[in-house]
Amino acid sequence: MAERRFRPRIADLRGHPGVATIAVLDFGGGRLAETVDGRAPPLTRREKWIINVSTQFGCPVGCPCCDAGGDFRGNLSAAQILAEVRWARARHPRLAASCKKLKVHLARMGEPSLNDAVPQAAAGLPALLPSPGLMCCLATVAPRGRERWFSDLLLAKQRWFSGRFQLQFSIQSTDPALRRRLIPIPHLDLGELARLGEAFVEPGDRKVGLNFALAEGAPFDPRVIVRHFDPDRFLVKLTPLNPTAASARAGLASLLRTPCQRELEPAARHLAAEGYEVIWSIGDGREDRIGSNCGQAVRRLRGGLTTRPAA
Repeated sequence: MAERRFRPRIADLRGHPGVATIAVLDFGGGRLAETVDGRAPPLTRREKWIINVSTQFGCPVGCPCCDAGGDFRGNLSAAQILAEVRWARARHPRLAASCKKLKVHLARMGEPSLNDAVPQAAAGLPALLPSPGLMCCLATVAPRGRERWFSDLLLAKQRWFSGRFQLQFSIQSTDPALRRRLIPIPHLDLGELARLGEAFVEPGDRKVGLNFALAEGAPFDPRVIVRHFDPDRFLVKLTPLNPTAASARAGLASLLRTPCQRELEPAARHLAAEGYEVIWSIGDGREDRIGSNCGQAVRRLRGGLTTRPAA
C-alpha cells in the first residue's frame, strides 16, 4: 500500500489545544471523515497521545444518541484510514518514537465491523507509527453476521498487537428491549458478546471493555453483567451520554455528570465486590464545549466550505 496514495484535504479544523483538534478530511465526492488529534489532560501528549479515526463516511447504524448517523456515504479503504493517521502524525513529527502511550482508536465516525478494510488498516499501524507505546483500540456495537470480520480482526490483533489491543463493546444498557432501541440494527446479545470477547483475551492481553453510555432511566443491573461476563476478561466502563442533536431529538439525557449519577454507586460497588474493574470515564467537559462529539463537525460543514491541502 503506497503511503502517499491518499492525500485528503482539510475541510475544517477546530478544537482546543489542551484537549483535542478535530479535522474534517475531504476525500472527494462529498465523502467527509472526522479525525481527532487528542490528549488526555493533565498528561502531556508525550505521555499519552490519542488519535481517533473514522472508518466510514457517516454511519448506517443510526443510533439515536449519535450525530454521525443518517448520511452514510460508504466505507473508507485501508489506505484512506491510514491517511487519517498520517495527518495526525504530521502534526507532531518524531513524537511517536518517544510517546509512552500512543492509542489509535478506530472509533470515530462509523461502525468499524461493517467495513472489511479495518483489520487491514489496523495491521498497517505499526509500520506507520513505530512506537513502543502503540496501542490499537476499537469500539463496536457488534452487529450480527460479522463473524468473519471479527475473525480477521483477531488475527490482526494476535500478529501485531499482543498485549496492546483494546476491544470495547458499546452496550448502553442491560435491558434487551432498550438495547434494541439504542442500537437499531440486529446485534449480538450479552451471552454472545461474552463468547466473542473471551477470544480476544489471552495471557498478557488487556481486558475487553463493556461500555455503558447511560441515559436517564436506562436499566443497569449488575447481576446481568455478573451472569454473563468473566471479571478476569472483562471490565465495566461507565460514561456520559454525549449531548448531541440526535440525543436531544430522541429525548435522551445523560445519567452521568448529573446529581443522579450517585444512583449508580451501589451497582458499581456490587461489581467491584464481584471482582470487576469499574472505570468512571467522565471525560473533559471542554470536549462538549468545542463540539468534539462524533459526527458534529461534519454536520456543521454540510452545504460546502472551501478546503485546503492537508499537511
